[in-house]
Amino acid sequence: MSNSVFRIDNPEEYRKAGPEDLIRSLPVPGGHPLFIPKKTLEKLVCGVAKHEFIHLSGPTGTAKSSLIEALHREPRNFRLVCKALGYDVLPIKVYSVEMVTYETPGELYERRSLKDGSTYDEKSMLVRSLEKAKKIEGKCYPVIWIREMGRVHTASVQGGLLNLMTADDIILANGTRINGCGIAWIADSNYQAQDDSTHTLVTFDDALKRRLAINITMDYLSPEQEADVLKHIFQVQGNGHKIMHEIINKVVKLGNDIRQERAKGNLQSLPPPSIWGYMAFIRMATNLPHFSLREIAMSTMLGNASSEDREKLKSTFANAFKDDDSKSKDDPTKAII
Repeated sequence: MSNSVFRIDNPEEYRKAGPEDLIRSLPVPGGHPLFIPKKTLEKLVCGVAKHEFIHLSGPTGTAKSSLIEALHREPRNFRLVCKALGYDVLPIKVYSVEMVTYETPGELYERRSLKDGSTYDEKSMLVRSLEKAKKIEGKCYPVIWIREMGRVHTASVQGGLLNLMTADDIILANGTRINGCGIAWIADSNYQAQDDSTHTLVTFDDALKRRLAINITMDYLSPEQEADVLKHIFQVQGNGHKIMHEIINKVVKLGNDIRQERAKGNLQSLPPPSIWGYMAFIRMATNLPHFSLREIAMSTMLGNASSEDREKLKSTFANAFKDDDSKSKDDPTKAII
């Protein structure tokens, strides 16, 4: 197995890892470990510990949400990186706010609600989160997580965040004030660059963009890194697992060929390939060895393809698997895991 993957819970291993090497996180309850470049992990933890305004961007499937979840749903991940960086080892507390629920700037502060037949102004989730975050300052690292910035309905909603996303006094609708110092913000989105608003409903507001001081762009792992991750997940070591090595390398090639086609505007009915999609392919190929590999692919990674894209995928699949699909009935993957 490649030594480009290092454990987060082994201080000596973590110290030896280079900025581009992958760090294997501890899994969240009921989940899988996450594999993130060390430089990305440390930039995000640094931003949180220093109460920064952070923009975490990248295309769908690059583990933006999973990374934030890994830091707060498995607290040891955050504490271990804090310790390695020499920061105060405190818990992280994340308050998640879905941006898609806000249709006007005023709703960022309060909404009309109904109780016992009467209407009243109810504090928004964002305001309630700010109030809670301020109360735990000094005991935890409080974070306001603005989820799916690119999904807001209007640019004015983004503009409304400017009055809330500040280290100075935050003035609420009722005139009360919250000091924004000591609270970190993370806004995740699909905005990758000035000219790229793919998968967004409105253009990223320039004033808000300037407010976000730390900008971390996540991207897909390289094919070599994806293969290393899969080999770690399935604990593939040495020449005794030659068949598994071959399957992993080929399914990763298929995924990267699909990404290249999507970048050209093709195969748009398919979701971007992911580690979880590769894993589903490998598990099904292992547990249903009497199915052809093409059938396995069409039921996992390629399952959402339109009829038109299914025709195009025949050559894409053949290129990645080099027509090995003819071995479907005696597929040796049944003895791999």
